Amino acid sequence: MTFKLIQATLVIILLCNITYAAGQESTASLSLSPQFCITADVEQSCEIELVLNWETPYPQVVCIMSDHNELEKWCADSPNTHSLTLKVETQKDIQFVMIDKESHQTLAGVKLKVTPTSAPQVRRRYRNPWSLF
Repeated sequence: MTFKLIQATLVIILLCNITYAAGQESTASLSLSPQFCITADVEQSCEIELVLNWETPYPQVVCIMSDHNELEKWCADSPNTHSLTLKVETQKDIQFVMIDKESHQTLAGVKLKVTPTSAPQVRRRYRNPWSLF
């Protein structure tokens, strides 16, 4: 009887730990500043300095990856690092992903949007130029 009670208690503790860990993983956050880069033309590159900030529910070493070819995977040196500053030149949107260094599990993601300004619209005159009034 005592063995079954101890076994049931261990199972309950194990299930509580798994539930707690699953809840912890979903609360990591990654933010980007600025989130947009506005260019004057579609073919013009966006040259910008980005700051990535992140928070994790418990101290862990993270890595930042992106789909931009010129940016290599970056990993923090310690669990106390919570930001990264990058200089980027791009014409397309860039997706950043934060992963756990040890488990390679995706924790959070954020996207830089590159937007060209719209061409100025020419207003049409409604009256004829030869009108006397």
